[in-house]
Amino acid sequence: MTTTDYLFGDYNVSLASEAEASLGKLDELHICHLGMKFISDRKIPEFNVYEFEIAVKPLGTATDALKVKCCGVVVSSEPEGGRFRTVIHFSDLAPSDANCLEAVTRDKKMRCEYCGNC
Repeated sequence: MTTTDYLFGDYNVSLASEAEASLGKLDELHICHLGMKFISDRKIPEFNVYEFEIAVKPLGTATDALKVKCCGVVVSSEPEGGRFRTVIHFSDLAPSDANCLEAVTRDKKMRCEYCGNC
């Protein structure tokens, strides 16, 4: 299993997969309560399932970041400018974790244009 950590702002996402190689550098990483979207150097097969651990600090608290764990399914990985735009849908995110992610990503403007930042 390969695990790779990605940072965006004050937050951290760990992506674990059965693949031998990591996804490498991810650009334009957006995340919300629905899933994540990014651009990578390689195509990721659709319907691949990944495990995620996301460190999320709830808004308005002084507590340590919560560890949100879930699985995500690749719903698309399409060519774009010599790289691949990939969309992953979170398939089993607990409702309380989804609510926390929704609030944090709205406040920190981490969402893609599909979700918007409103």
